[in-house]
Amino acid sequence: MYKKLIALSALGLAMSAQAQTNVIIYGTVDTGFVKETGSSTRMDESAANLIGVRGSEELANGIKATFQLERQFQLPDGTNKETYSLDDSISRALGNRGQTIDWTGAANVGLEGPWGWVRLGRVNEMSSEFFTELDPFLQAATGSALAKYNLLRSEQLSNTVRYDSPEFAGFVVGLTYTLSADDHKKPVGVNSDIYNAGFGGSLRYSNGPVSLMTNYNRQADSNKSFVWNIGGAYTLGDWRFSAGYQGSQLKNLSLIPDLDLGVDTPINQKEWLLGVQYHIGQGTINASYNRASVDKTAHDGDVNKYALGYTYDLSKRTQLYGMVSYTDSDNSFVGSIYNNNGAERESVTGVQVGITHSF
Repeated sequence: MYKKLIALSALGLAMSAQAQTNVIIYGTVDTGFVKETGSSTRMDESAANLIGVRGSEELANGIKATFQLERQFQLPDGTNKETYSLDDSISRALGNRGQTIDWTGAANVGLEGPWGWVRLGRVNEMSSEFFTELDPFLQAATGSALAKYNLLRSEQLSNTVRYDSPEFAGFVVGLTYTLSADDHKKPVGVNSDIYNAGFGGSLRYSNGPVSLMTNYNRQADSNKSFVWNIGGAYTLGDWRFSAGYQGSQLKNLSLIPDLDLGVDTPINQKEWLLGVQYHIGQGTINASYNRASVDKTAHDGDVNKYALGYTYDLSKRTQLYGMVSYTDSDNSFVGSIYNNNGAERESVTGVQVGITHSF
């Protein structure tokens, strides 16, 4: 009888917690085979492999508390995902974080109400999050838009407060502010000029078949380096057309001796994107053309990329995909930045097939 009472009590507490808090477990598992010029066949993802928990608790006056914990990983071997992020790279070089990436993904808590949504912690960086939506390949896999390889790209920002406004006549405004590292504890040899707070802004518009956006981010602790982009998409029946432009200015980061980006700075980058998607039956044809340029280096040059792919929906949650891409660079230095496998080659052909499941 005593055990039954304990069980009923635990069940009652669980039901009470469930009534107060809405918790959702979500994730994506994806893998397949990739073969690109300059590298051996490997297993890799198209959509990011991740598992996450997000939830909200109703408070009072239409306000609710929110949280999100998200972990990305490598599906083929189960290890942590170590993706390039300027925010993470600078934080480690300045001694503001351990040398191992302990958490790749969002981790934040916040409040949401009629006035908008405020989150604190590790949040998605807006110029990356929203510009990704213009790419038919969602800046992933072999077919990814060249904007993915911008040296200023950061998928998440740590030590950040983010605000998203309510929608008004189709418009949504976003703002971020990122704390600078503690310059009172700067490593030996690091110039104080490198320290700066980061901030960003986003303006999005969506109305029926039309969506437009412009985003800006000044990276924290980067000698005031910045990236901005603009673009939009239009849906016409089974067709979706998209276009975008991104520009960035990576300032002199040689002021951080232990920071290794694989290239000398300063460096400017520009990326253009044209994309098209066509839904046919249970499948979608994806195609894109990308162009990028690099300047202010000893090996300035341009690169063109062509990508074609097909996604077949086995269900609402499971897809098979295949894609092929060709990247043509003016020189091997430019290729090392924009080739998906980082190979120092003037041209790379890539093929990828795989399966993805979302839950």
